[in-house]
Amino acid sequence: MPDGPTTLVLAAVLGAVVGFILALVLSSRGVIEGEAGEGERDRLRSERAALEGRLRAQTEALVLLPDLLRPMFAAGGRRATAPLVLKLVDELLRPEQSAIFLARPAQRRLALAEGRGLPPSIPLGLELEHGQGRVGHVAEARRAMDARDFDGLSDLLKRSLTDREIPGLRAEVLAPIDDEGGLLGVLSVGGAGAGQGAEKILLKMVADVAAMALAQQARLRAVEQAGSLDGLTGVANKRYLQRRLEEELERAEPERGPVSLLIVDIDHFRGYNQANGHREGDEALRRVGQLLRGSVREDDVAARYGGEEFAILYAGTGKADALRLAEGIRHAVESFPFAHRARQPLGAVTISGGVATFPDDARDAVDLIRAADRALHDAKAAGRNRIRGAA
Repeated sequence: MPDGPTTLVLAAVLGAVVGFILALVLSSRGVIEGEAGEGERDRLRSERAALEGRLRAQTEALVLLPDLLRPMFAAGGRRATAPLVLKLVDELLRPEQSAIFLARPAQRRLALAEGRGLPPSIPLGLELEHGQGRVGHVAEARRAMDARDFDGLSDLLKRSLTDREIPGLRAEVLAPIDDEGGLLGVLSVGGAGAGQGAEKILLKMVADVAAMALAQQARLRAVEQAGSLDGLTGVANKRYLQRRLEEELERAEPERGPVSLLIVDIDHFRGYNQANGHREGDEALRRVGQLLRGSVREDDVAARYGGEEFAILYAGTGKADALRLAEGIRHAVESFPFAHRARQPLGAVTISGGVATFPDDARDAVDLIRAADRALHDAKAAGRNRIRGAA
C-alpha cells in the first residue's frame, strides 16, 4: 500500500463517501423531528433505520479496503489490476454486472479487460470506439454518469448512444479512470445492490484509486525498462523478456490463464547485410524495433531475442488473438518502405513468426519458447513472410 500523497487522497475520498451517507441519515432524522403527521413519521423512521443499516454495511465494506487495495498497487500490469478493481467494485456496490474497459489512446479505442456477470456475447478483448454507447460517451466526456445524467442528454444524443450500445451490457453507472496523463479506462456497473444513492460517488472513488494504481505501475515499469532495453533497437532485451515471461506464467498458473509468445525473424537478413552493409542492416533492425513498439499493446513486451530475432509476450492472450496481433505486425513490416527493399528475394523486408500459447502448447517458459521457435521454423519452411501457430 503506497504512502504519502496517495494515502491522503484515498483518505479524503473515503471521508467524502462516509460523509455523503451520514448526510442522508441526518437529513432523514431532521425531517422526522419536524412537523410531520404520525403516519409520515413512522414511514420516515423506517427509512432512517434502513439508511442506518446501509451505513453500517457500507462502513464494514470500507474497513476491508486496505486489504483490497494492497494487491491492486502491487499488481504487475494493467491486466493483472483489472480483476482486482472489479473485486473492489463488487465489495462496495454488489452489482449484478460489472466491467472494466482499458484505453488504447493511440487508436482512441477501449478494450474489455475484465467483466463479471457479462453474457457470452461480450468476450474479453472486445473493443469499442470513443463515443460508442454509454462507455464510449463517458470516455469522451471524462466524467462519472448515472441514469439521471444520461436522461439529461439531448434526445438526438440518447438515440445515437442507444443505436451503438453493446447488446447485453448493463451500463447504468459509469466512471472514467482518469489520470493527469489522459484517459486510462472506464468502469461500468449494472444492477447495483448496494450504494443506495451513492453509486456514482462510490464508483468514481474506485476509478480514482484504480487510476493511482495504474499510474504508479506505469512509472515503475518505465524505470524498470529503462535499464532493460536493447541499445540498438529500443525494445526490451532478452533478459528482461525472460524474467517477465516467468512472472506472467507464475501469475497465470493458478487459473491456467493463457499467455502467448511470438518469436519472429527477419527474412533473408544475412543477405540484406551482405548486399547493403552492416550500417544499413543496423538501420533495418532499428526500424523493425520501432514497428514492434508501435504495434504492441501497453502490457505486451516487445524484445530483441538475439541477432535479427525479436519476440513479443502477450500476457492474458489466447492463441487466436495472438495470431491476429502477430499478423498485424507482419503486415506492418512488409508494408514499411525500407531502403533497398526491392533487392530482397520477396521484394520487401519481411518477417516470419511462430506463436505458442501456455498452457495449450507448453507447461513452462522453456517449452513455450521451444514451441514458438518450432512454429517459426515451420513458417520459414512454408515460404517465409507468414505467421504460424504451434501445432
